[in-house]
Amino acid sequence: MNPAALARAVRANPRLRWVHTMAAGGGNQVKAAELNAEELHRVLFTTSAGVHGRPLAEFAVFGVLAGAKDLPRLNRQQRDHEWSGRWTMGQVNQQTVLVLGLGGMGRAVAAALHALGATVIGTSRRDVGVAGVSAVVHPARITEVAPTVDAVVNTLPGTEATEHLMGKRFLSALRPGACLVNVGRGSVVDETALIDALASGRLGFAALDVFESEPLPADSPLWDHDRVLVSPHTAALDTAEDRLIAELFAANATRLLDGRGLVNRVNTVEFY
Repeated sequence: MNPAALARAVRANPRLRWVHTMAAGGGNQVKAAELNAEELHRVLFTTSAGVHGRPLAEFAVFGVLAGAKDLPRLNRQQRDHEWSGRWTMGQVNQQTVLVLGLGGMGRAVAAALHALGATVIGTSRRDVGVAGVSAVVHPARITEVAPTVDAVVNTLPGTEATEHLMGKRFLSALRPGACLVNVGRGSVVDETALIDALASGRLGFAALDVFESEPLPADSPLWDHDRVLVSPHTAALDTAEDRLIAELFAANATRLLDGRGLVNRVNTVEFY
């Protein structure tokens, strides 16, 4: 959805009361439309959050497994036709994974990792209990738990509160060789600090489906880093996506007509 087109549609249709965005992160598009207070009050905005939970959870598991099994080393040795000595690979069932965000996507990621035997720590600003999550910490405390985790998966949206949440301080506190997977928003990770953490060995592997700037600039060092997996923001796509979004839209339309609250309503203060 083009933010400028959204603004035109809202202003040209004074009777408009509801807009549904195809994207799970539609809050960013609403924010970019720069609507005024009256327009944000008049129109309800909803997103397709939850539709992409399972595909993104699979990519998150893929990334954590790739880090545990040292995919970069396997790729390098295969490329060089090197039959090395054997080594002990990491076992996800012996690892602790930090999942940033316990919304629909985060819960799907946590459940998938828990099913593999991982110990899962989650983050939330509220006091919540989530199946498969052994502990929940406030996002402000993630640097405290960073030294205890083997991998971290970001599922957070892009807001002012989450921008560069994973910056130099957090990445420097990670256990050496840790794995990072980003399926949330690229703005949550400070890519300069990420590259430094890879260079120092603090990070052993990064699987990234989202980036601070998209498309990823051709001169980004992430393209050529042998311990980075670049995915062009495609991990959420699924053949069932259109049907699931249509079903969500139909369910919300029914709720609107019945005078009930809508699912996935955008927070028009923090825009997520």
